[in-house]
Amino acid sequence: MRAAFAALAACCASLAAGMSILNFGAIPNNSTAFATAANSAAILKTFMAANVSAVDRTVLIPSGLNFSLYYVPGVANMDNITLQIDGVLVVNNNVSDPAWGTQGGEGVIDITGSSNIEITGSGMMDGQGYDWWWYTILSGVDRRPHLIRMTRCVDVLVHNVYLLNSPQYHVLLEDMMNVVVRDLVIQVDVEKQRALLEAHGLWQNSTGLPTFPLNTDGIDPSGINVLIDNVTITNYDDAVAVKPMNGGGTYSHCSANMTISNSRVSMGVGMTIGSVPPNTNINCVQDILFENITFTDAIKALYIKSNPGTNGRGIINNITYRNIVVDGSLWYPVWIGPQQQHQPHSSGTGCSFLYPIVPVCPTQPLVTISNITLENVAFSGGLTLPGVLLCDPATPCTGFRFINVTNTGPFLVSPSYVCENVQGTTDNVTPAPGCFA
Repeated sequence: MRAAFAALAACCASLAAGMSILNFGAIPNNSTAFATAANSAAILKTFMAANVSAVDRTVLIPSGLNFSLYYVPGVANMDNITLQIDGVLVVNNNVSDPAWGTQGGEGVIDITGSSNIEITGSGMMDGQGYDWWWYTILSGVDRRPHLIRMTRCVDVLVHNVYLLNSPQYHVLLEDMMNVVVRDLVIQVDVEKQRALLEAHGLWQNSTGLPTFPLNTDGIDPSGINVLIDNVTITNYDDAVAVKPMNGGGTYSHCSANMTISNSRVSMGVGMTIGSVPPNTNINCVQDILFENITFTDAIKALYIKSNPGTNGRGIINNITYRNIVVDGSLWYPVWIGPQQQHQPHSSGTGCSFLYPIVPVCPTQPLVTISNITLENVAFSGGLTLPGVLLCDPATPCTGFRFINVTNTGPFLVSPSYVCENVQGTTDNVTPAPGCFA
């Protein structure tokens, strides 16, 4: 019966638009190491065949079938290719498998140096991230892949695909030019972690809380000319995090000219800039607009963060948050200042996650933050305090404008902003940051 079903699927796939990975050796509905390796190889072979085809330049993941995957290596120098994900791509969750290598940080789908690339479809990528988070926490070994990673690509469209439980970032876009990401759903499902605990007999002995996901960012772009529109993200980490570019970039020396709009975030850690450390080539993010975004139960909502470093410079300039609604802030509605998080397997940032309850948060004099605008922003239900605006006395933040900003909640820590070394103006703001000149 299984062989007959596979033959039928291959037959039907050959009639569908696109080059089916079934025709290049993919083995559906099978998570063995052999099938996983075959599927990864089949996707690469299909990309290569489509790239030289004069007729069909679509790589098809056929609907109704699951395909277990390792990394798909070597997808490079493609032009005018569509990856059509109508089935389900499942990241193999044998975390200790040598096929994953020793480094991590690549994309399961990893595309480099390519142009005119579209990723779409009615299907899904399932990262089975909860197994990866547990392994990293318990072992200290971090080899987590991203789901989709693209590097030095131009003229890119990513849309419609459902992304679930990435081991690390869901979409990582590095040194890009002319990108549209729209109509995506990105979800991290912490309920899956309860099933994992129960399977290992650990639930009854636990505190009853699931493991918090690690670095499960939604979309992290760097480069120039990026539109991210109509995305729905539930991920317990940065929803969209604009990363810096510097003089070493191919398409831009500054991440710039980006719009993130018409989107919804639940249980996220912000529509974010950064983190931005100083760099001898000058790390830079500027001219970024976040517009028409709603947050529900935000861990953080509006988040701009520098990072430690002692050499070079960094620039964060002309960032606008407009028409933003935040309903329920679990930690801080606004954070502008040093990154307030100890990254896994690092020495930490020096800024306590409990700041200002624990009054330790060194500022960064080498990264200038200027011309930050909040306009028509409504925060409600904040649990801790209205926000933190924390800049360095040697290089104070300048050009801040808060226009029509309301911020309400029980504010169990403080009814006022923590606000230091910021120059700015307010118009119809409640409460107003106390340190604005």
